[in-house]
Amino acid sequence: MIQTHADTLTDRIADLGRRVLGGHVITRDEARELCNAQGDDLYDLFYWANKIRVRYVGRQVKFCSILAAKVGACSEDCGYCSQSKFHKTHVAPTKLSVDDMHATAVEAAGNGASSFGIVNAGRGPTDAELDWMEPFFKATAQQGRIRPCATLGELTVEQASRLKDMGVQRVNHNLETSRRHFPHIVSTHTYEDRVRTIKIAKEAGLSICSGGIFGMGEDWEDRLDMAFELRDLGADVVPINFLTAIQGTPLYGKQPELEPMQALKIIAVYRFILPDRELKIAGGREKILRDMQSWIFFAGGSSFLIGNYLTTFGRTPQQDHQMLRDLGLPFVTFDEVEHDADPAGVVGEADSSPNPGTPMPPKPATYHASQAGDTSRVTLPILGSA
Repeated sequence: MIQTHADTLTDRIADLGRRVLGGHVITRDEARELCNAQGDDLYDLFYWANKIRVRYVGRQVKFCSILAAKVGACSEDCGYCSQSKFHKTHVAPTKLSVDDMHATAVEAAGNGASSFGIVNAGRGPTDAELDWMEPFFKATAQQGRIRPCATLGELTVEQASRLKDMGVQRVNHNLETSRRHFPHIVSTHTYEDRVRTIKIAKEAGLSICSGGIFGMGEDWEDRLDMAFELRDLGADVVPINFLTAIQGTPLYGKQPELEPMQALKIIAVYRFILPDRELKIAGGREKILRDMQSWIFFAGGSSFLIGNYLTTFGRTPQQDHQMLRDLGLPFVTFDEVEHDADPAGVVGEADSSPNPGTPMPPKPATYHASQAGDTSRVTLPILGSA
């Protein structure tokens, strides 16, 4: 019997899967072989990625929530971002109060999130901005219900140390793409600037959350570059975002959207390369994966964002709890306690919602606008003029 190329690749995927399960650290050339999977081979790739996930991370899922506390007027020109002052988008600059942060963190914990991140637009925080956030971080750390995280841009050694002292446990600072592709996406700072902040945060004893956005015109070599860079940097959590280009940004209408199976393939290849890391499926999953969202776990994902994103809607927490319930997957809270998903037990109601992944329409004179008719505080900040 003549063995076909497809049979050979199927066998190779299985061989590499077994080797990773046995502790093998995959090489660049081996990862490149996985990138050749197409058609039915993808199901084999997912099968082994799932086995690797269960072996190294477990069946349980983790939730993360974020809040854009200072929005818009950003000095950087990241081509994917609706908050840059260089781009004319639906976002209006605003800043939330510490009370807003507390209320949203309480709801996030109530919905099962183990981590809650404050996101601050801008290249890096000022001392005054750290003063503003400090009461929230200290109180949240003392309460111990949810992990305090920060996405603040570039950090100095002193700022990273101060965040650690405030009780921040994890810093998110995405590489976004490969070193080679980065100048096509951002011009106001460099890839090395991002790497430096990650190293500074790690030296300060902070956990590192760093990943990127896929579908920005990068190729598979770029995707592998970033995966191996993240492995070398020791990222603990790797967010995998899929570009949903927002009108007014330079990438809007410039790149074809990823197909669902290709998006899942990215997750699976990253699981082979990063077997014991938390792969967090974040922005774009609703729009890009569509009916394939529940496959993120079979493809190797182990956590996801619950609630809204920075300036666009996500799915409702009820929908995500229902997805886990249907899959029979438990979730784990910050205290490492395992729970069954409970759509009826999440905070707030969600009787009506716009299409996930779309910008929130302007809503004057409000601080929050949710797809739950303002009953939820895991929401978007002001997006229209007050």
